[in-house]
Formats: sequence, structure tokens, C-alpha cells
Amino acid sequence: MLFFRRRFVCVTNCRILMWSDLHTSSAQFRERKRMKEKQSINFVIGLTIGGLLALLFWYWQKSTSAEDGALKLLDRLAETERRARQLKEQLQQGDLPTVSTAVPRFLAEAEEETPAAAPPATETAADDLTLVKGIGPVFQQRLQEHGVTTLAALRALPAETVANYCDISTARAEKIVAAAHN
Repeated sequence: MLFFRRRFVCVTNCRILMWSDLHTSSAQFRERKRMKEKQSINFVIGLTIGGLLALLFWYWQKSTSAEDGALKLLDRLAETERRARQLKEQLQQGDLPTVSTAVPRFLAEAEEETPAAAPPATETAADDLTLVKGIGPVFQQRLQEHGVTTLAALRALPAETVANYCDISTARAEKIVAAAHN
């Protein structure tokens, strides 16, 4: 900066500004600075409000999904309690329920999975086909409906037949037959 007696001259960026230019530039500079500060404050406020809204939405989603699961559990509990009261009344009246009605519906699957009595000696024992990779309870049932109850019978079948029995693609049936051979 260079100072003269009556004039103030400022050299910035290879440009000479007079005092009047510098004075108006300072006012404009201050105004721009205030606008930038205002914009940054508005940005922070908007960001905070958006974050709070996202947090509220997430919490609402989480709570409603948890409520749905809790309601399902409460329904199952109410059904079990109703069934227990019904069985208690039957026992007090001397009516003994049969085994098939004494099991709650959600425990029926566990009852079905219990091993049955040993098959007669004339039949060959059925293998557990679910041990083969790719065969679950549904495919095992479909195969058993078509008479495939042992691993040997499964190994003897071509992949196209397994695909037709299980209603799956031939490529998937080939993988199942290959897993049965291993």
C-alpha cells in the first residue's frame, strides 16, 4: 500500500483503487460476506432439519415393523392360551382329547417331524433324501410321491425325470443327481 497526503491509493492484484473505489468495494464486500454467512446458516439449518426428518422416519419404520412382529407373537400367545383353557375344560368334564387335537397348530410341524414307527420288514427303509444337497422337505415329498424313497433310486434316475418329479429345471436336477452320487 502506498500512502499520499490527500489520497489513499491501494494496489491490489495489479489494479489501482482510489479511496472512493475502496470504500464502495468494502461495502460490497461486507454485503457479500453477510450473504455468504446467511447462506451457510441456512444450509446448516436445512441440513439439521433434513437429518431430523430422516431420523424420525427411520424410527417410525423401525417401531411399526417391531409392532407387527409383537402383534403376531401376541396372536400366537392368545391362541395358545385359548387352546389351553379349552383343554382344561375338557379335562374337567372328563372328555379326554385325542392326540391330534391336543397339539397347537404352531407345534404341529414338530409333531410331523418326529420319526414314525419302523417300517415293516418286507419294505426297504426309506432314506432321508434331505441329506442330499438341493433337496429339502418339499422335494423329498414330491420324490416320495413318485416312489423315489432311497438314495439308490435317486441315483438311478436321469436328471430329466427328477426335473419332472420336482417341477424344476433340468440344470438344477443335474446338480441334485450329482450331489446324490457324492
